[in-house]
Amino acid sequence: MNKVVSLLLMLCSSSALAVSFVQQQVQLQHPANGDMVLMPKAGVLLQSGHSDTQRWLSWVDLSNRQVTLLGLPAHVQFFQQASLAGQASESLVVLGSEGVSRYDATSQSWSRLINTESLYRAVDQKRLPSLDFVQDVNKDGLSDFLIPDFQAYHLYLQQADGSFNRFSLPVQSRMSVFQAEPDYRSKKPYQLDLDQNGLTDIAFQQDDQLLVYMQQAGGFSTEPKRVDLQLGLTPDNQAELRGGDGRSFQGLQIRRLFDIKDLNADGLADLVVRQEQFQDAVEQSYSYRVHYAVAGVQGLSWPAEPGGLIHTKGIQSEPLFVDLNGDQKLDFYTPAAEFGIGKLVRALLAGTAGLELQFFPQLTSGQYPVKPVYRQDATAQVSIGSAQVNLPVLKVLSSATVPALLLIGDEDHLKIYASAKEKLFSSKSVRLKQAVPLNGMTAEALDLDQNGKMDLVLPFTHQDPAEVRNQLHFLLQQ
Repeated sequence: MNKVVSLLLMLCSSSALAVSFVQQQVQLQHPANGDMVLMPKAGVLLQSGHSDTQRWLSWVDLSNRQVTLLGLPAHVQFFQQASLAGQASESLVVLGSEGVSRYDATSQSWSRLINTESLYRAVDQKRLPSLDFVQDVNKDGLSDFLIPDFQAYHLYLQQADGSFNRFSLPVQSRMSVFQAEPDYRSKKPYQLDLDQNGLTDIAFQQDDQLLVYMQQAGGFSTEPKRVDLQLGLTPDNQAELRGGDGRSFQGLQIRRLFDIKDLNADGLADLVVRQEQFQDAVEQSYSYRVHYAVAGVQGLSWPAEPGGLIHTKGIQSEPLFVDLNGDQKLDFYTPAAEFGIGKLVRALLAGTAGLELQFFPQLTSGQYPVKPVYRQDATAQVSIGSAQVNLPVLKVLSSATVPALLLIGDEDHLKIYASAKEKLFSSKSVRLKQAVPLNGMTAEALDLDQNGKMDLVLPFTHQDPAEVRNQLHFLLQQ
């Protein structure tokens, strides 16, 4: 029987907002060092893990915290959840070297959904990550599969009877060669309604263009519409940074497409361009240029000059656009660390490095503040012996129904900062006694109990202390 410990704690913030958490623990049979996927309707959390010789996938029943270790077909490489015809809740699906398969929890068996080629012709037996190959591109409530290959993306549109219609979207993967060993990377697909006909199109960025495959009644065009962005995006072959090319990093500037999403809640897909400014090969800074979409008779277009601009400092991990203050517009925050040569040497010698969380709320004008309106410091652990940097827990619990909370891990407790309108979060925190994983950046914010409030999941690995090793800790916001 898995050990489940529940403790209800009432926390009162400086704004007199009462916040309660239920703390629970689940023991796994493997390190929780892989990816996690929530199947909310099924009430199941999927957690993968790996060692230097093996990989695992656990099925965690959130209603009773029972854990089932799944047997995996040899061809499996990625896992994800999907909505399939005839199923009342989500299903676990996997993509591998032979195609896409589904897991039947009742019979504990696997069945093939589609046979397809992909970029993943072989299997890495040491890893089992999740992959976003499941999307509902025609908004019918059934999951479709968008699978990268060397020369195209294969799109499988699910039909009401559970069958799939296949479309080929030609777009080449990116290939790098170091000596004789190739490295292939697929282009990222984006969704937008370019012609404003109410149907979602699929786009890929190429140089300073978008290749857009238009959705029509019954399917997708297999020839792209080319949209010249004229945003100064760096050509793909120049944007790829590789050592040994004889390139100077001093003063180097690169612009990449960072994301396509609706930032100002007007229903139109905006473009975010990330500009990387190098002082040298180690020291760099980033800025984010937001180009708000304009709808015209020819469809969407984006002005050359950004309507919003965000300047940050330091090397960043997991920059995010998310609504932090409940106004439906997406704000920006990122953990950042300044690493010049001197700071890098000091971090290696001391075993620690300073991080700063920087928050930029979107203003009513669509602009972002020149400087962060809220900052929080945190410390990362740097280990030369294990060749890794362990980052602390830095998570925002943000949902559409309750004010956001900022959680920062610190040794054996979490510091919780309540929402504050002007500066986003309070300057004072409430401490919650809670074990914190060595690598806090694996923590996830998920609504596990589907009450409209985001919860925190803390995964622990074989490198964490014995009393919490290979566990999942849930902090359920009440």
